[in-house]
Amino acid sequence: MPTRQTFSQKLSQLKQQAFATDYPMWRKMTSTVFLSLACIVVVGTAWYLYLATDGLECQKGFFLLSLPWLIAELMVIAYMFYYSIPRVIRASLEVIIGCSNIWFGLFIFSLKACGA
Repeated sequence: MPTRQTFSQKLSQLKQQAFATDYPMWRKMTSTVFLSLACIVVVGTAWYLYLATDGLECQKGFFLLSLPWLIAELMVIAYMFYYSIPRVIRASLEVIIGCSNIWFGLFIFSLKACGA
């Protein structure tokens, strides 16, 4: 007959899993490549929109600030790859980066042409 775990045992097991820092290399590589490509594609698409669309000259500041924003995102992704951080923090950072890319894409494509 299997033994039943108490609540405190289950809680300590959950804490161990949430704060674990060991990851397989393939998982690190996959998440790093996927997040990096997602960030680069969103900013690259924004720059394509800026260069290909007439009348967006007044929005130049947003597009120039997208470069340091991309660099900061890539630095966080590199930090997550090179250093062992707890699983719960890694998952939170991945969600934040994903949501920020969605927000940035929606923001950039909602801009109106100057004088419109």
